[in-house]
Amino acid sequence: MKKLLPALVLAVLVGACTSGVTRLTPKPTHTVHPDSEWESPESEDDMDILIPAFNPLLSKDPTEQLLMRFRGHDRKGPKTTVASASKETFSSIEALIATLPADTIMRNHTPPLEVTTDTRFPEERRNVKVTAWIYAIKYEADQDWHIILGTNPTDTTPTYFNAEISGLPANNSPAYQKLKKVREDLAEMFGFDLPASGYWEYEPVAVVIEGSLFYDIDHPPGAVGPAGTRPTTAWEIHPITKIREQ
Repeated sequence: MKKLLPALVLAVLVGACTSGVTRLTPKPTHTVHPDSEWESPESEDDMDILIPAFNPLLSKDPTEQLLMRFRGHDRKGPKTTVASASKETFSSIEALIATLPADTIMRNHTPPLEVTTDTRFPEERRNVKVTAWIYAIKYEADQDWHIILGTNPTDTTPTYFNAEISGLPANNSPAYQKLKKVREDLAEMFGFDLPASGYWEYEPVAVVIEGSLFYDIDHPPGAVGPAGTRPTTAWEIHPITKIREQ
């Protein structure tokens, strides 16, 4: 079992964020889990070693994590840009999933969708807004916050879905300010207390999420996330562009 790094605690600078997003009250309760309990975490071996990784033990400024660059290689373009499309609104994760092409279609796409495909395929060129609940958050090696969304926890069998708040592109990228703000908004919502390693499982938090669709060709359906709340599709919202409390 990997040793857990200390959690990111940004309370030192409470009030520094001016995003206007409402802080969750009371602060959501969570349980800390090690990386080993998350299926298919991002591997450090696949990261760009020229881009620094956040280290809470060495960081002099606890807000530094909010400004960290995206370190991944696979499909970097779509993960750090926003689709050019109008916004579609969905009342639930289930309603959104019902509009998506099946995983078998995407994994047998013509032309093939590959890890080197650095633009969005037509099926991914959609922006969505959806009402959901946050069940877990993990800080990945590529410096995304990986969020497990789900349907209402009162459902007999909730449906889960992956969504990611991306590590930042270069600061001259058209999406830089939007993706920076959503990182700040997430921190504000959770009282500047977010994971820096391992993953945190939450009592479900009701949110409204906006972002662009993305198909994760790196992983087969059902291969990412914690046991019990692992999504069964490889579709994602990536990047998230807005987040707020319901």
